[in-house]
Amino acid sequence: MSDDEVFVMFASGAVAITGFVMNFTRLLRPQARRDNPGLGLVRLAVLLGLGWIVFVLATYADPSIKGIYNYFYLLMGLAAILMFGETGARMYGVNVRIDVGERRNWAAAVFLAAFMLGTGLIFGGSLWGEADPTGGGDEGGWWIPLGFFLLGWGVMVIGLALYCWREPGRFRQAIRQDRDVGAVWGAASYTLSTAILMTDAVSGDFFGWGAGLKDVGIAAGMLFAHELLRLPVGVSDANRKRRWIETVVYFGLAGLNAAWRFVK
Repeated sequence: MSDDEVFVMFASGAVAITGFVMNFTRLLRPQARRDNPGLGLVRLAVLLGLGWIVFVLATYADPSIKGIYNYFYLLMGLAAILMFGETGARMYGVNVRIDVGERRNWAAAVFLAAFMLGTGLIFGGSLWGEADPTGGGDEGGWWIPLGFFLLGWGVMVIGLALYCWREPGRFRQAIRQDRDVGAVWGAASYTLSTAILMTDAVSGDFFGWGAGLKDVGIAAGMLFAHELLRLPVGVSDANRKRRWIETVVYFGLAGLNAAWRFVK
């Protein structure tokens, strides 16, 4: 490994440890940890994100990524999930130790798990593909997947911010005080759907600007669908039905986009 790769590996380890310490839940009171499904959901999201990264490294990453480089990128992925995922969710007022642990807030756990899993999906997607598909002798580097990850993660965060801005009421209040699972489920499904789109956008070899614009167009379509479906509804059952329609639309668009990747 080169000097800069060793530095990045140690830096990733430091970031991962920092994120782990900031979100450490083992020091919570036993009453907070016992029979708390929210903590289990958050941990499952971390494992699923890491599992996706391992899958990409084992099957679709550049052939040069082998040996210690597998652990190198896996450590980078763990740092991304813990720091950009768990800690990044604090931008929306969600704290894993306070909200999920102490307050046993299931709505916060759903949102946090979606945010972390989306982060892991995007980082895994950034590792998908060859660094030099044309065989021209150019060498890739750690900065390529990192750059694509930051781009895709930034789009996911900005899209979620727009979503929350256009939602009626205060999103933080819906999570932390009202514990409105219905409102949070819409945001969680939107986050994961956007993450799937960005995973596709940052993965693979570069096939031209058209493919990237297609993903951005679908993301814009998701926002448009949200605007159409956010009309105020007075009956709770009708509002719940709107949330489910919204979820189906989001995952449907993301699924069609992912399917198109494999049939084209």
